[in-house]
Amino acid sequence: MDAPGLIPPLIGAPLSPRSGGVAGIVEDLLVDAASHRPVWLLVRLHDAVQPYTFVPAERMASRTGSVVVPFDERALREAPVRLASPSGCAREHAAVLSRHYGVRVPLGEARGLREGVRADPLSTPAAA
Repeated sequence: MDAPGLIPPLIGAPLSPRSGGVAGIVEDLLVDAASHRPVWLLVRLHDAVQPYTFVPAERMASRTGSVVVPFDERALREAPVRLASPSGCAREHAAVLSRHYGVRVPLGEARGLREGVRADPLSTPAAA
């Protein structure tokens, strides 16, 4: 039983599409380095050859025992970025995924809460 007022952990939580059920597991949460707000969820989808993808953290809701996103399972499975192993969300991936899900990604760097996962969603590389 969850204690009232405690935010359940997101990493390792089942991911549920808006229609219900469980589509996968949240592997990491990428947060905006400046605002510390969640930007992307790194998700491992069940029963997929390339199981890793990113889902916008915008409008996610934490429910007892799961994280619910406002997208249907088909949108999750048809995400244009699919990876065989966990990694950061490259700038190009973030742009394509933003269009797919119909969301805007904040400018700037995003960092995974777990070590080794970094994203640079839509920032411009520094001039050398």
